[in-house]
Amino acid sequence: MQIARFLLPVLLVATLIPLTQAAAGSPVRVRINTSHGVENARGAVKDAGLSVATDVIVTTSSEFNGRPYLPPDKFMQDAQSVHATIMSSSFSGWDYLFDTQLYKQLTENDLVQVYAYVPRKDQPSNAPPPAAFATVNLIGGKTGGGIEFGIPRGYMNSHGQSDTPSGVTAQLAGLMASLKYNHPDWNWFDVKAALRTTASNFPTGYNPGKSGYGAIDYQAANALTASSHFPLFPPAAVMRTARNNTVIFAINSFKQNRRVADALFKFRMRPFPMLKDLTLAELTALGGKLLFTGDRSETTNSLTVQLASNEMTFFVWLSKDSNGLYSRIEPYSILGPLFFIPGKTSIVIDPK
Repeated sequence: MQIARFLLPVLLVATLIPLTQAAAGSPVRVRINTSHGVENARGAVKDAGLSVATDVIVTTSSEFNGRPYLPPDKFMQDAQSVHATIMSSSFSGWDYLFDTQLYKQLTENDLVQVYAYVPRKDQPSNAPPPAAFATVNLIGGKTGGGIEFGIPRGYMNSHGQSDTPSGVTAQLAGLMASLKYNHPDWNWFDVKAALRTTASNFPTGYNPGKSGYGAIDYQAANALTASSHFPLFPPAAVMRTARNNTVIFAINSFKQNRRVADALFKFRMRPFPMLKDLTLAELTALGGKLLFTGDRSETTNSLTVQLASNEMTFFVWLSKDSNGLYSRIEPYSILGPLFFIPGKTSIVIDPK
């Protein structure tokens, strides 16, 4: 049995300066956490057919390879000091709770951080892929809960390719920045949605045992146009339990341009993943009961729900668009089952 825990975003002390989205033709600035992997990021930009002098500009927080390494919150401040909107950390130590801790600071300032999926300890099997971060590793390397993408060794067979987790992390940052330059009307969630939609595992659904959404396809993602036609992706939500049959959710909304709100459904039995946009009628037919719809990302980024005792419950978090369609149900969308026993602590049963 396992209870999911999350931490509150308390790491950041300094005030960050909001940035506006770059206009068409404006350079996209990438900040690398020390010079580790910088040539892979610049190489990826060249592979995308862009200029590292005028289109996507890659700089480093330090000229010393690996020294000094900046933790995620300090790295955000550093990136903002040079007007970068995408960051890359090619270091071990990924923890899925980073996304909850720093979600609001990243999203409020139009930032995204690419992080190597090289955790110091195994992540929970049902940890969601991050919303405000992007995690990546080599195909065939370390994979598990919370990984988002994989990149094959020698990907694109040119300047950005790498045989190390560090190199492919910087490579992904360079490719994401290139997508943003080519599609300035996309926000960072749209960039990630384009990569998810065209990745190898998208047709069969997110799989933490196979690099999450799988191997990226930059060319296919770059060929997409209107972000309003992208599939909807669920928020990266985690939960913890408290007294009095209370469940507290941290909701890391996946705020692609198409999404207008998040929605929480309750199920008595575990629903199957559904790999298409869904209507409310379809979700109700599957046994879902709508508990909440709205946008908490601009305020507390959390939601508290009370349950009755002796009631087995599965929660499913989804995104919603302006036409009333809901996102596909991915395995990480499903939280629980949760069961409260009168006079005793709550139980979250491990999905395995």
